[in-house]
Amino acid sequence: QISISCGLCKESAFAFAAFGSLMATVDINLDVISASRMGKLSLRLLEILQAEEYSAGVNCVVYFFIQTQVDHFRNSLEPLKHAYNVGLRFGEVHYAVVAARQFCLLSFHSGENLMIVLEKIQYYGEKMKEHKQEI
Repeated sequence: QISISCGLCKESAFAFAAFGSLMATVDINLDVISASRMGKLSLRLLEILQAEEYSAGVNCVVYFFIQTQVDHFRNSLEPLKHAYNVGLRFGEVHYAVVAARQFCLLSFHSGENLMIVLEKIQYYGEKMKEHKQEI
Protein backbone atom coordinates (compact mmCIF):
# COMPACT_ATOMS: atom_id res chain seq x y z
CA GLN A 1 0.00 0.00 0.00
CA ILE A 2 2.78 2.44 0.88
CA SER A 3 4.60 1.84 -2.42
CA ILE A 4 1.37 2.39 -4.32
CA SER A 5 0.36 5.55 -2.47
CA CYS A 6 3.80 7.16 -1.93
CA GLY A 7 5.77 5.82 -4.86
CA LEU A 8 8.37 3.15 -5.42
CA CYS A 9 11.76 3.02 -3.77
CA LYS A 10 14.56 0.47 -3.87
CA GLU A 11 13.13 -1.37 -0.87
CA SER A 12 9.87 -1.89 -2.78
CA ALA A 13 11.51 -4.69 -4.78
CA PHE A 14 11.97 -6.78 -1.63
CA ALA A 15 8.50 -5.86 -0.35
CA PHE A 16 6.85 -7.12 -3.54
CA ALA A 17 8.94 -10.30 -3.43
CA ALA A 18 7.97 -10.92 0.19
CA PHE A 19 4.30 -10.35 -0.60
CA GLY A 20 4.56 -12.77 -3.53
CA SER A 21 6.15 -15.39 -1.31
CA LEU A 22 3.24 -15.11 1.11
CA MET A 23 0.83 -15.55 -1.77
CA ALA A 24 2.69 -18.66 -2.93
CA THR A 25 3.19 -20.35 0.43
CA VAL A 26 0.85 -19.05 3.13
CA ASP A 27 -2.22 -17.62 1.42
CA ILE A 28 -5.20 -19.95 1.76
CA ASN A 29 -5.82 -19.73 -2.00
CA LEU A 30 -2.14 -20.41 -2.88
CA ASP A 31 -2.33 -18.09 -5.87
CA VAL A 32 0.96 -19.12 -7.46
CA ILE A 33 0.27 -17.36 -10.77
CA SER A 34 -0.20 -13.98 -9.08
CA ALA A 35 2.74 -14.76 -6.79
CA SER A 36 4.89 -15.42 -9.85
CA ARG A 37 3.83 -12.07 -11.30
CA MET A 38 4.80 -10.35 -8.04
CA GLY A 39 8.17 -12.09 -8.16
CA LYS A 40 8.77 -10.98 -11.74
CA LEU A 41 7.71 -7.45 -10.81
CA SER A 42 10.20 -7.39 -7.94
CA LEU A 43 13.00 -8.60 -10.23
CA ARG A 44 12.07 -5.94 -12.79
CA LEU A 45 12.09 -3.27 -10.07
CA LEU A 46 15.65 -4.27 -9.19
CA GLU A 47 16.64 -3.39 -12.75
CA ILE A 48 14.56 -0.22 -13.10
CA LEU A 49 15.59 1.21 -9.74
CA GLN A 50 19.19 0.01 -10.13
CA ALA A 51 18.93 -1.64 -6.72
CA GLU A 52 21.56 -4.37 -7.02
CA GLU A 53 22.25 -4.13 -3.30
CA TYR A 54 18.82 -5.71 -2.73
CA SER A 55 19.36 -8.42 -5.32
CA ALA A 56 20.52 -11.10 -2.87
CA GLY A 57 17.40 -10.89 -0.70
CA VAL A 58 15.01 -10.56 -3.63
CA ASN A 59 16.56 -13.51 -5.47
CA CYS A 60 16.44 -15.68 -2.34
CA VAL A 61 12.75 -14.99 -1.88
CA VAL A 62 11.70 -15.14 -5.54
CA TYR A 63 13.70 -18.19 -6.59
CA PHE A 64 13.09 -20.30 -3.51
CA PHE A 65 9.59 -19.45 -2.31
CA ILE A 66 7.88 -18.39 -5.53
CA GLN A 67 9.49 -19.81 -8.67
CA THR A 68 9.82 -23.30 -7.21
CA GLN A 69 6.02 -23.36 -7.11
CA VAL A 70 5.68 -22.71 -10.85
CA ASP A 71 8.96 -23.84 -12.41
CA HIS A 72 11.48 -26.68 -12.13
CA PHE A 73 13.90 -26.43 -9.21
CA ARG A 74 16.88 -26.45 -11.59
CA ASN A 75 15.83 -23.08 -12.98
CA SER A 76 16.37 -21.51 -9.57
CA LEU A 77 19.94 -22.74 -9.10
CA GLU A 78 21.82 -20.08 -11.06
CA PRO A 79 19.84 -17.15 -9.59
CA LEU A 80 20.51 -18.51 -6.09
CA LYS A 81 24.22 -18.83 -6.85
CA HIS A 82 24.08 -15.23 -8.06
CA ALA A 83 22.31 -14.22 -4.83
CA TYR A 84 25.13 -15.82 -2.84
CA ASN A 85 27.79 -13.85 -4.73
CA VAL A 86 25.89 -10.56 -4.62
CA GLY A 87 25.16 -11.04 -0.92
CA LEU A 88 28.86 -11.38 -0.18
CA ARG A 89 29.78 -8.47 -2.42
CA PHE A 90 27.37 -6.10 -0.65
CA GLY A 91 28.02 -7.40 2.87
CA GLU A 92 24.63 -9.10 3.11
CA VAL A 93 26.17 -12.25 4.54
CA HIS A 94 22.87 -13.46 6.00
CA TYR A 95 21.33 -13.54 2.50
CA ALA A 96 24.45 -15.22 1.14
CA VAL A 97 24.07 -17.95 3.77
CA VAL A 98 20.39 -18.39 2.95
CA ALA A 99 21.11 -18.50 -0.79
CA ALA A 100 23.84 -21.11 -0.31
CA ARG A 101 21.54 -23.26 1.81
CA GLN A 102 18.70 -22.97 -0.71
CA PHE A 103 21.10 -23.67 -3.58
CA CYS A 104 22.29 -26.90 -1.95
CA LEU A 105 18.77 -27.96 -1.01
CA LEU A 106 17.38 -27.41 -4.50
CA SER A 107 20.41 -29.12 -6.05
CA PHE A 108 19.50 -32.21 -4.04
CA HIS A 109 15.78 -32.00 -4.83
CA SER A 110 16.40 -31.45 -8.54
CA GLY A 111 18.04 -34.87 -8.80
CA GLU A 112 21.64 -33.80 -9.08
CA ASN A 113 24.30 -36.44 -8.46
CA LEU A 114 24.66 -36.89 -4.71
CA MET A 115 28.44 -36.65 -4.80
CA ILE A 116 28.19 -33.28 -6.53
CA VAL A 117 25.61 -32.11 -3.99
CA LEU A 118 27.90 -33.22 -1.18
CA GLU A 119 30.78 -31.26 -2.74
CA LYS A 120 28.57 -28.16 -2.92
CA ILE A 121 27.51 -28.54 0.71
CA GLN A 122 31.12 -28.90 1.81
CA TYR A 123 32.26 -25.95 -0.32
CA TYR A 124 29.57 -23.58 0.94
CA GLY A 125 29.98 -24.92 4.47
CA GLU A 126 33.64 -23.90 4.41
CA LYS A 127 32.79 -20.49 2.95
CA MET A 128 30.26 -19.89 5.68
CA LYS A 129 32.78 -20.84 8.36
CA GLU A 130 35.13 -18.23 6.90
CA HIS A 131 32.38 -15.65 7.51
CA LYS A 132 31.61 -17.08 10.95
CA GLN A 133 28.17 -18.23 9.83
CA GLU A 134 26.41 -21.56 9.86
CA ILE A 135 24.69 -23.12 6.90
